[in-house]
Amino acid sequence: MDRATTTTQILPSAGRLWLLASGWFLLNALAPLLFSRTAETDQAAELVRSQLWQWGYGSQPPLYTWLAKLMLQLSGPALWPLLLLKAAILSGLAAALLLIGRQLQFSRAQQWIGVVGLTLIPQFAWESQRDLTHSVLATLLAALTLLQLLRLEARPSLGPYALVGAISAGGILSKYTFAVFLLGTLLAGLSLPAFRRRLLHPKLLVALVVFAALLAPHLLWVLGHPELALSGSNKLQSSAAFPLAQLQGLGSAALSALAFLTPLWIVGLVLIAGQPRPAANPRQQLLYRLPLAMAVVLSLVILVSGATRIKDRWYQNLLFYAPVVLAVMGGPSPPPRRLRRYLQVGAGAAVTVSLALPGRIPLAGALGRTSNFNAPLMELLEGIQQQQGPPVLLISSDSFLGGNARRVFAEVPVIPAPALPRFQALLGNGEGPVLLLAADDDRDGRGLDGLLAGLAEAGLRAPAAESFTAVSAPARWAPDEPYRLYVLTLPSSELALAIPPADHGSAAAEPSR
Repeated sequence: MDRATTTTQILPSAGRLWLLASGWFLLNALAPLLFSRTAETDQAAELVRSQLWQWGYGSQPPLYTWLAKLMLQLSGPALWPLLLLKAAILSGLAAALLLIGRQLQFSRAQQWIGVVGLTLIPQFAWESQRDLTHSVLATLLAALTLLQLLRLEARPSLGPYALVGAISAGGILSKYTFAVFLLGTLLAGLSLPAFRRRLLHPKLLVALVVFAALLAPHLLWVLGHPELALSGSNKLQSSAAFPLAQLQGLGSAALSALAFLTPLWIVGLVLIAGQPRPAANPRQQLLYRLPLAMAVVLSLVILVSGATRIKDRWYQNLLFYAPVVLAVMGGPSPPPRRLRRYLQVGAGAAVTVSLALPGRIPLAGALGRTSNFNAPLMELLEGIQQQQGPPVLLISSDSFLGGNARRVFAEVPVIPAPALPRFQALLGNGEGPVLLLAADDDRDGRGLDGLLAGLAEAGLRAPAAESFTAVSAPARWAPDEPYRLYVLTLPSSELALAIPPADHGSAAAEPSR
């Protein structure tokens, strides 16, 4: 028995690897609760959006919010269901990678390379576990779509075709950038005879019908609310003209892709020692062609749209399979010493993340870098609740403050001021006190100025800024940094809650990720 075989046998099975990965995701989701009860930006936004069922929520599709609402209906407005949802999605991603590896007939070593590689991609190891939402769900559905395509090559019956259509529709309903992945996957598949036969088969109509049927209601909502659905697209462009804008976009895409894959590609080069294995079958060939196909489709999108800012988190659902490609390149029996080094680096990254995610909260004062977790929001909000009593409506300056306030004022509709015209379904709660809350934030469109501007834009009577009372507390674990809220309670009649008829097709507060 050679050393490579011995090393492979020492590794736990794929099932145990999945349990290990799932435990890691769960630990990282819950560990920050040891030091802070504050919900991060994206989680707070979901606490606001999930108050209503909608076919669209601003610039983001609705699927993640639907899942969040289902979870919160069982528990009420709380943070832990959203953390469990995130951990479950990431656990599902690890399972999907293992199932893809099974379709590729991976050895145990290759399965470990594919899953451990997630710890070497900062967007998965850190950002996804810190605060992302829609991007993570879109990545899971992209992995499931790829898995179904690989299965389709072996079993071209109606069921798998229908499942491909359903999962693909779910991907679009998770994040619009999923469309780039879907087109890139189709392009890569059509370039290979084995997959081209499946993709051009008449049964594909079943997938298209299922895809269109599931996507139609949301697309009708988009057609009826184009400005709302495209509200985030202006952030992707600069004032540069053609062809400078296109060149900027292509350069941004290349740099973001490199940032996304670092340090995975560096550690991967050591693993394969510059001698990648050729693809052994059409399924492995598909994996090899996917990155090039994604680059072609993304480049076309940039050239047509003129987008100049490509965010690295978009690559989550475009390049999630990079560790699987690395596993194919390494072959079924990579050199034991290099495999150990690869796994050791991955384990070190995992431990570092598990310590840093919660540890940055109590160390914020010493490091001089506070985050949202250090905001003493829950303490301040609970104090306000005890002093003011329950209002009939709470209007906040932003969704971060509003989402956290909803956890304290659980029975009260909570509306961020910028989204008031789109929350009419939550208004008309009867006569009574309305609680206005604003963060001490001097950035444009936020804080007290943003609250008053949002009230005025919604047709409400904005009170004077001097009428608000300031309440403050030191930041958690950073006592030298005070955190302040501005509070005002007034009768609903003083706000003149007669908002003119407006588009209330969405309960969006701010774009989420």
